This record gives sequence, structure tokens and C-alpha cells, in this order.
Amino acid sequence: MKKLRVLLAGHLAPPLGGIATFCQALLDSSLADLVDLRFVQTSSQARFLSSSGKATWTNVAAALTDWGRFFRACAVRRPAIAHICTAVGASFLKNSLCVLLARAMGCRVVLHPHCSFDRLYAGPRLWIWYCNRIFRLSSGVVVLSKEWFALQELVPGVKIHYLPNAIDIRPYQEVASRRTRTSGQAIRLLYLGHLGEVKGTDDLLEAFKILKSRGDPVALDLVGDFLVEQDEARLAAAAGAVSFPGKAVQLVPPVSGEEKLACFERADIFVFPSHYEGMPMAVLEAMAAGLPVVATAVGGIPELVADGVNGLLVPPRSPLALSGALEKLCKDARLRSEMGHKNILLSQDHHIDGYALKLEVIYNQIVGTGA
Repeated sequence: MKKLRVLLAGHLAPPLGGIATFCQALLDSSLADLVDLRFVQTSSQARFLSSSGKATWTNVAAALTDWGRFFRACAVRRPAIAHICTAVGASFLKNSLCVLLARAMGCRVVLHPHCSFDRLYAGPRLWIWYCNRIFRLSSGVVVLSKEWFALQELVPGVKIHYLPNAIDIRPYQEVASRRTRTSGQAIRLLYLGHLGEVKGTDDLLEAFKILKSRGDPVALDLVGDFLVEQDEARLAAAAGAVSFPGKAVQLVPPVSGEEKLACFERADIFVFPSHYEGMPMAVLEAMAAGLPVVATAVGGIPELVADGVNGLLVPPRSPLALSGALEKLCKDARLRSEMGHKNILLSQDHHIDGYALKLEVIYNQIVGTGA
């Protein structure tokens, strides 16, 4: 039987990020055995994260190159489905033109927003109207979290497919099996993702300053790239200001592969204080690595973390609440262990091969060749 031709449009690292992690996981999954899968890069790998979304001639030229690459891939491959990953702001604007190109060439479009519904729709009426028009042109919308069901009210008749994010859990569960802790060792907090105000980095540094452990040393690793170039010096100064004997903050450049796994292996608690989110890949990675999670109750995070069960949830922009949750886990090794074990079990529902099977069903529904 001839396989369904699918063109996956997104980006692979560099720079590192949620969509890059997702696309790589999907390309490495069993989906390639189920459909005729091809990938097209729709974001320049030469750009710096801090330059993303800026109205510069360099970005305009890169966008034109991305569109040309997407057009050629559609023309050569003639896919039945163009699966287009997107995010907020300029990313959505650029990828919306890919939607128009795909539709003009006779492809069905699966639009896959990797972002918060509220943040995408936080704009003027003209922007909201434009977003609605693009979603209306899609044959189906794959959503990460239940907040996206609100789209049905804005775009009646839109076909929404709820499919929470997934990763290859196996390397992270190997990390969980290797993790050991010795008495007197610093309790290590890990944040992994983009660094900046909207990601709650400032809140986390303030919470770390407030944090009072029971006298044990505590360390914080901030791993990732800066959303805004000017933030690097500011956050480095802020990290230095809250570091002193027994409490240390370390800024670590973006990591991948074995370096990323080593970060999870060293950690005792994963913290993710973002102001807006879809369903963060880093939280899934932390769960599979057997870490308890302290995170903000935004976007799809509450669908991963049940407060008091496998982690602790706090309001966004609340350093005091964040420090209280971190202190609770710092003081209770047994609670950390129990929550970490529950996360290993829960992460099994987010394995990428199970995700691939569900995605194939969605593709077949859209083209009308299967149940």
C-alpha cells in the first residue's frame, strides 16, 4: 500500500527550542515507517535567538529564503498533507504564508501551533481577524493543550485535534535510573529553556534570593539562550548578586544530546516559571528524568503537573510563591523522590512512538483514507 506523503515544516537546531526539539523527535520516531515523511526547514539555522521576530532586512531576506524552500519542497514532493509548525508573532505571520502556498498548490494543511493560545491572540482586532482566517484555511489544527478549544468559538467548524506533546522518553529514563545523591551535596535546581523576562527568569532569580533552605547548600543552573541580547549582561549581574557561599547561580549556554542529559542527571528539582506556555518539552524531559517539577500554572503545564502530586504549581510573576514551593521541596527529600517516581510513570503517556501512531490517525482522517 502506498504511503501517505507528508511534508513536515518546522525547524531543527540551531537555535535550540521547543519546535526544534519536537521536529527532531518526530523525525527520529516511528512516524517515518507509517507515512512517507519529508522535512523542510522553515527557519534559518544561521540566526541568533535574540534576533528572532525583529523587523530587519536580514530577517526579511531569511523569510523569503524560507518561503522559497517551502515552495520548492511542495512542488517537488507534492505532499497530500503539509504539517506546518508555528509559534507566536512573526513566526505565525511567516508560517501563515506557508499555509497559503500549500493551499494554492492543492495540499491539505495541518497547522500545529507550539505556543499559548492567549499569547497568540493577544493583539489588535486586525491581528485576531487574520489569525482566524489562517486557521479557517487549515484542514486540521493540532493543539497541545485544552486552552486551545477556545478556538472553536472564534472559528466555528475548525477541526481541532488535541494531541499533547511527546518526546523520546528512553534516554531520560536511563538518566533517572543512574541518579544518585550523597549527604551534604548541594540541592541543585535546574531551569532549561530560553532566558528572559517572559520566561520568568527574573522571577526565578528573585525567588532564589528569598529561598531559605534548612542550611543545606543549594545551587541553581540556568541553562539556555537569551531571548533579548541586552538581557545577557543584566541577568548575569542579577545572578551574581544572589550568589554567595552556600547559594550559587550558574548561567549555562544552550545544551543538547549528552550535555543536556547530564544537566538532568545532576539536578534534584526542575523549575519552570514561564509567564506563557503551550506544553513545554523541557517539562516533559524533566518528568521522564524522574525530577519533581515546580512550575507556573499557565498554558498546558497544569495538564502535565498536578499540584501536590508530581510537582508544585504557582501563579506566574510571583517570586514569593515560587520560593515557597522550592523551599518545600528542598526540605523534603522523600517528597522529591515520590514526585519524581510519579513523573517517570506519567511520562510514559508522552512517548514519541505512541504520539506518531495518533498523528497517523489524524492524517488519515484529514485525507479521508482511514478511520
